[in-house]
Amino acid sequence: MERRENRLIACHWTIAGNQHPLRSDGTSPHSLPDRIRAAAGAGFSGIGFLHSDLARLLERYRPAEIARMLGDHGLTDIEVECLGDWFAVGERRRQSDAMRHMLIEFGAAVGARHLKLMGPIGEEWPLEHLAECYAGVAGDARGSGVRPAIELLPFSGIADPATGLKVVGGADGGLYLDIWHVRHGGIDDDQIRAIPIDRIVGIEINDAIPNPARDMMDATIGDRLPPGHGALDTAGFVRTMREIGYAGPIGVEIIADAHRALPLDEAVRIAFTSATACAAGSGSDDGEAIEAGGGGGGA
Repeated sequence: MERRENRLIACHWTIAGNQHPLRSDGTSPHSLPDRIRAAAGAGFSGIGFLHSDLARLLERYRPAEIARMLGDHGLTDIEVECLGDWFAVGERRRQSDAMRHMLIEFGAAVGARHLKLMGPIGEEWPLEHLAECYAGVAGDARGSGVRPAIELLPFSGIADPATGLKVVGGADGGLYLDIWHVRHGGIDDDQIRAIPIDRIVGIEINDAIPNPARDMMDATIGDRLPPGHGALDTAGFVRTMREIGYAGPIGVEIIADAHRALPLDEAVRIAFTSATACAAGSGSDDGEAIEAGGGGGGA
C-alpha cells in the first residue's frame, strides 16, 4: 500500500525544455543529469521518461547507470511513456512492440511504477480487439513491477472510464487520469468515483484558461498552465482523488509554448510550487502566472 502523501512526478514534458511534441522527436536539449538534479532539487519525488527521448538516452547510458543517478537523488516515483499502436497491425504494430519491450525492460531496471498507453486517434477498432491487445501488453509487463495504464483522451477511441475499463477487462493495470483530458472530455466526479480504486494507476495535474483561442489539439500541446493558475480546479480534483482512496504520486505535466521556453530551473520551480499548493488543497502559492504562449489562449 502506497503512503498517503503528496509525492509529485515531474513528467517528461514539464522538464524537457524547448521541444515541441509534434514538431520535434521529443528529445530534450537538457542533459539527463541536469533534469534529475533540477527535479530533485525542487522537491519532486520522481520524473518521467518519454519513449523517443529514452531511446536517445540509452545510446549513452546503461539502465543501471540511470537507476543509480535516480537513486542518488532520491527519485523513486518513475513513469515511462507513451506507448501507441499497441492495438495496430503490420509494421505499426512491429514498431510498437519493439517500443513496448524497451519501455518495460527499462522500467523494470529503474523501478518505474507505470507505463502510459495512448488509445487509437482518428481510427476505430473493435472493443474486443482493443481488450485482447491490452491484455497482451499487461502480459508482457507481468512481473516487471511496471503497471500499464491507458490515459483517457477525449480525442481518442478510449475517451471515458466505462470504455477504458472494458478494454482493461480482467488484465492487470488500469486507467491514467490527467485533469486536462478528464475535464475537457466531460468526465465528472461521479464518473471518477465509479472507477474501482485499484484501476486508477496514476493521476496528473495542470491547468487551463477558459474559452480557448485554438482548437483542442493545439491547446493541448501548446497552452497548458501550471496547476492552480487556470479554471480547472486542480486542488478540487486532487481532493476528490484522495477522498476515493488514491494514494499514489501525482504527475505534473505542463505542455505549453511558454513553459518550454523557460530556463530549466525556473520551469521546474514553477511546476513544483504550483503543484504542491494544489496538492495541499490551497491553489497556487507562488504568485506567478505563465501567459498562454504562441497562438493565443488555452483550453
